[in-house]
Amino acid sequence: MIDIPKKIMFAISDTGGGHRSAATAIIAALDPNNSPQCSIVDFLRATGFPGLKQAPEIYDYCSINHLWLNNLFFQKTNSINRINALTRMIYFQCRQQLERELKNIEPDMVVAVHPLVIGLLRMVRKNSNATWPIITVVTDLVTLHASWATPGADLYLVPTQEAFHSLVKYGVPGSRIIFTGFPVHPKFTGSQVIQSEARTKLNIELDRFTVLMTGGGVGAGNMREWINTLEQECCDKQILIITGNNKQLYNELMNDQNRSDRLRVYGFVSNMETLMSASDVIISKAGPGTIMEGITIKRPLIITEAVGIQETGNIDYTIKRQLGYYCPIPTAACKIINEIATKVRNDDRLYNHEEIITNGSMRIADIILAQLNGIGSINQPPIEEHNTIFRGA
Repeated sequence: MIDIPKKIMFAISDTGGGHRSAATAIIAALDPNNSPQCSIVDFLRATGFPGLKQAPEIYDYCSINHLWLNNLFFQKTNSINRINALTRMIYFQCRQQLERELKNIEPDMVVAVHPLVIGLLRMVRKNSNATWPIITVVTDLVTLHASWATPGADLYLVPTQEAFHSLVKYGVPGSRIIFTGFPVHPKFTGSQVIQSEARTKLNIELDRFTVLMTGGGVGAGNMREWINTLEQECCDKQILIITGNNKQLYNELMNDQNRSDRLRVYGFVSNMETLMSASDVIISKAGPGTIMEGITIKRPLIITEAVGIQETGNIDYTIKRQLGYYCPIPTAACKIINEIATKVRNDDRLYNHEEIITNGSMRIADIILAQLNGIGSINQPPIEEHNTIFRGA
């Protein structure tokens, strides 16, 4: 008898790069000897609904040019009742497309890695008499939009205790929430690349203090001003810039005839673990993925700004745990960088923080496989509790 692999659909939206990255990290963490068939679907684009089907492009444009629009959407929809009403309206307009998407895949489980897909999945399941479980993986650290608490998921897996308590405040039963840690890709948590090896791979100078700056998958924030200041105030440093999907900035930098030889420019990358390993300090907006990856690689962070309301709590999260600095002013950040460089030369310990879960993707993968293989019911703890897993009573 042939064993037919079980199927998991990861429902995301490519609004920024974080949701797809989280889904990819979880898939990579699944046991290769017991690995189901996995597919990643941009479920908002699949609706075909005007606005939603262009959600990634709209999000990127607003994040770079009109952030206030993203914040306005967050504020005006930040209630369970409003999200439920919007979800019902969209579902009944797009029911056929969504049900067709699920029928084509025929999943045994659906993992929601974006808050706005949870309610749509719940309605598809209910109206098509499907029985696949829905597991939500929360990717915001502290400031959670109400849509993350949309009723209908069987489990909610959260990256921080702050996220746990936020869901409880929104009304999610604590018994359905598990604190797993953030889904960082296993390539960050495996045998970490030695700094000199990473620099050799990138073909950059081996002995020069190196600054990595990223604006996330979108390439958001006032990166041009930061780059100009870094070149002027950190003139002896090697600077790596990741522009993400910000093609305009990438082209401007690549075509700049006056660009310093110390400045290396990268677009949207798939080797972030190598770039982080090559660096001595990381400058970033307050994106959860970059913060947690930086923690895993054990590099000090300089947070420049919150790009969107959902990132605001991440600044306090970083500062309170002594993971880095919040510094919105480029010249002040350069002073911090120069101080860090002095400590590196003196071999002072730079990284000192409380224990933080950095193998979240492995924990999430274990829970998914346990549920998929029917170990315990969905209403009971899917794995035995450990001291390092915080679960509601």
